[in-house]
Amino acid sequence: MNTQTIDRPVALRAALQFYPARYRRERGDELAAVFADSTAEADKPTLIRETLDLAAYGLRLRARLTSASTAGRLLALAVPLVAGTAAGAGLFPWISNPDLIAWKLDGPRSSLLMVLALFAAPVATLLLAVAAALGQWTAARVLSAAVIGVGLLNLADSLSIGHADAWWVLYSSTSALPFVLSGLLVLLAPGDLLGRPTWRTGALVPLGTVGGLLVVAAQGGYDTRYLMNDPWAGLLLMGPLLLVATAARGWLVPAAIGLAVLPLTVAFSLFSLWESAGGIWNLLAVGGAGAAFVAVGGLGWRGLESMRRSGA
Repeated sequence: MNTQTIDRPVALRAALQFYPARYRRERGDELAAVFADSTAEADKPTLIRETLDLAAYGLRLRARLTSASTAGRLLALAVPLVAGTAAGAGLFPWISNPDLIAWKLDGPRSSLLMVLALFAAPVATLLLAVAAALGQWTAARVLSAAVIGVGLLNLADSLSIGHADAWWVLYSSTSALPFVLSGLLVLLAPGDLLGRPTWRTGALVPLGTVGGLLVVAAQGGYDTRYLMNDPWAGLLLMGPLLLVATAARGWLVPAAIGLAVLPLTVAFSLFSLWESAGGIWNLLAVGGAGAAFVAVGGLGWRGLESMRRSGA
């Protein structure tokens, strides 16, 4: 096999640039030796794959999404729920309003893009849920990329029939981003923590599907006729965020629940708050005040904890 045209040192140096500097200094020689062994007789496609794998792990280290990190363990724990909630979001239009689906398929605005978007969502998300329940994680990763594509396809379909102004783009994103974010969460989960299927995995996926249906229903299926007022929009945004924040205390189970729900609520909640606040600057002001309140509360809590420990 002719591999003389493949410049391995250049590929290695490029991949190592994705690693933190300290990690490169401490483990660079070891990484280089492993890379040399794995690509000794490799053809060009194999070398490209090995280089990308090496670079991807460096990115995981920088993002602290490895199996040794809290974020990595949280993602791995949340993945079955995420797959389930994505399936719930994909199934919701077909279960809640089949007449609307039929109208879209046969109505005056029906198009090939719309038909693909309507069928791709339930098919891709259901296949992802089945793969997660069976512990077929290689297939689940491939399907998660398809679910991301579903979100982008839904966005393209919405933009093709509406005016591409800021309001329409943001509104269209509310039903597209849940698929994009859910797919990304599955892709980012550390593969070495996604083991064989267990009773827990088999139970969490259908529970996530029911939860996804309920959460999307609470938002009216991302329909502007059901735009939430401030309290509900804030609750469906801050509730999951606060649950995710419990990971800092080591409470990964509630954090996993929040992480699975957040992709379904974040876009529509922000859009509803934007509408209620009367513009992006008003929303930023309200959000900044809320963030400051949470930060001050967190500092106060840490101070009380320190005083309690010192008193003990």
